[in-house]
Amino acid sequence: MTRISFVAVTFLLAAALAPSQLSAQTASDASTVRATRLILRVSDLAASTAFYRDRVGLTLQMINEEFAVFDGGGVLLMLEVLAKPPAGPSTGLAAFTEVVLESPDVFATYAAMESRGVTFRNKLRAVTSDEKRDLYAADFRDPNGHVISIAGWKSR
Repeated sequence: MTRISFVAVTFLLAAALAPSQLSAQTASDASTVRATRLILRVSDLAASTAFYRDRVGLTLQMINEEFAVFDGGGVLLMLEVLAKPPAGPSTGLAAFTEVVLESPDVFATYAAMESRGVTFRNKLRAVTSDEKRDLYAADFRDPNGHVISIAGWKSR
């Protein structure tokens, strides 16, 4: 199978596995868009798949030679292996891209991920408030250096 076929099959499968689909658009809302997939480029698909499945705890929906697709709870997280990955870590604005995974119990998620070997760059801490709740967050890097955060609200 050629690369084009793998990509076509992957996107068709990802569309079929998407947690929700765009509703039928009318002329008045034809410009409405929303994010349904996030693709991270990786150098080692097997290692990155294991990291997101076994350490982060996301549910793997499908995998082939080029892509792994995870249920991100409203958005698909897709890993795509690059045939020739860059020699060094990402630089420029790409180095500041961050994926945020929200949890209803961020303290339990933090403890579970830490016990599975995720190394956080900082301790879970309050990062903002809406006067009734505090948003707690902590971040880590995946095997390719992508910044991934967990976050969750806690009532005061």
